[in-house]
Amino acid sequence: MVSQFHFSTIVSRTHIFKLMPMIHSLHEHCDDFHLYVLCVDQKAYELLQHVPWEHVTFVQLHEMEDPELLEAKSNRTFHEYCWTLKPAFLFHVMSQWDDAEYYAHMDTDLFFFSDPARIFGENPAASLYLTDHRNSPRFMSYYERTGRFNTGFVGARNTEEAYKAVWQWRQDCIEYCTVEMNTERKTYGDQRYVEKWPAQYQGVHVVKSTGVNTALWNIENYKVTQKNGRVYLDETPLIFYHFSGFTLVTENEFNLCWYYRIEDEAAIEMIYMPYVLNLKRWIDEIQTAFPDFADGFIPKHAVPDTHFIQLD
Repeated sequence: MVSQFHFSTIVSRTHIFKLMPMIHSLHEHCDDFHLYVLCVDQKAYELLQHVPWEHVTFVQLHEMEDPELLEAKSNRTFHEYCWTLKPAFLFHVMSQWDDAEYYAHMDTDLFFFSDPARIFGENPAASLYLTDHRNSPRFMSYYERTGRFNTGFVGARNTEEAYKAVWQWRQDCIEYCTVEMNTERKTYGDQRYVEKWPAQYQGVHVVKSTGVNTALWNIENYKVTQKNGRVYLDETPLIFYHFSGFTLVTENEFNLCWYYRIEDEAAIEMIYMPYVLNLKRWIDEIQTAFPDFADGFIPKHAVPDTHFIQLD
C-alpha cells in the first residue's frame, strides 16, 4: 500500500538510542507513513535488524553511495559526511520510492507529540516546506551563523520543483559541507543552502506553526501548557520537539540542554520528561537484547554542567 508520507533519516551506532523514540512517537501520532533509515555504519544496520518496526526500512550505506558521494567521503570528517548525506538520502528516497505524496528529511532527535500531517496541511499545494529557527533573544546572534532555517526537518511534495531543489541541495553539500560556521560563505554544514530556496524555487512554504521544530533555541519564547492531554505552546499544539543539545551520559543520567539550564518547569514536565522516559525504555530494551551495547553515551566530564537529571 502506498503511504502518503515517506520520511528519511540517518543514523549511526551512536544515535540508535535516540532513533527509537522518534520512530515510536511517529507510530503513536501518524497513521500513514513509511520511514527510510540510512545506516551509516555496519553496527547500526546489524543491530537494527533485531528491532522489528512496521513501516520502517533500513538501508545500508553502500546501497546509495555513488562516485560523487565517495569522493566527498574522502575529503571530509565523518560528521561532515553524515550532514552531506542528508539531502543525498532524501533525494534517493524520493527517486527510489517515488509514489508518496509528501517527503521529508527528519533528524533522529525529533519526538512527535501530534500528527506531522498538520505540517503539510498548512499549504497542501506547496512544493517545499522549511522551518524558521524562531530564535529566542539569547539565540538571536545565531542567525548570522546557523542561518534562518533549521534542516532538522525539510519537507517536499512530489513535484518537479521539489526534485530540482533537493537535487541542488545534494550537489551543494557534496561540493562543500563543513562543521565550521562560515559567515563569509554563509554556510554551516548542510543547513544554510536552503536559505536560497524562497528566491530560487516556486511553492516554498515557511511553516507557520510554532509547534513545529520547537527546540532549545526557541522554547523560551512560549508558555507551555497542557489541555485535554495535549501539549500547547501558547495556543498552538506542539507537533514535534527537536531535542538538539540533549545528551545521554549513562543509562539513567542525561543532560537536558547543552547550552543553558531550563527554568520552565512546565517545559521539563510536559516536553522533556516524556522524552526521557521513552528514551529510557528503549535504552533498557536494547541493552537487554545487547548487554554490551553502550554507543551514544558521553562521559559526564565531557558534558557542560548545565542541566543534568538522574532517574531513580
